[in-house]
Amino acid sequence: MKKNVSVIMAVITLVLCFALSACANKYVSRYNATLMVRTNTSNNALVTFDTFSGTHVIKLKNNGADEVFITYEATLGEGNVKVYYDFNDEKLNLFEIESNGSVDSKTETFTGNKTIYIIIESDGECSDGKFSFVLEKSEK
Repeated sequence: MKKNVSVIMAVITLVLCFALSACANKYVSRYNATLMVRTNTSNNALVTFDTFSGTHVIKLKNNGADEVFITYEATLGEGNVKVYYDFNDEKLNLFEIESNGSVDSKTETFTGNKTIYIIIESDGECSDGKFSFVLEKSEK
């Protein structure tokens, strides 16, 4: 009887561990792409692709109490892409880019030791894209 209770408790513990770890990712990447190159460190990310369709999620981390902002650049050959960011549990529009478009700007200032999510979503298939994001310390 004790062995059965131990086995049941072990199974319940494993199920809870898997369930909790699956919830750790707030956003999930789901996409089809060709010739896609991705680099992602805690304070910069680069995504280039020949073709892309779907959603790609990038995580940047403000590792301190300093104020930071994100400088970003993007170019797109064909298609339509919307880029969002999430800093305080709210998905906000960062920019939208269409065929033969380019964007070069920076975000508002973020404060706190938190993860900043960048969500790239295409509206159908896109081609010839390059997206760059760099987390920089704010100059006061």
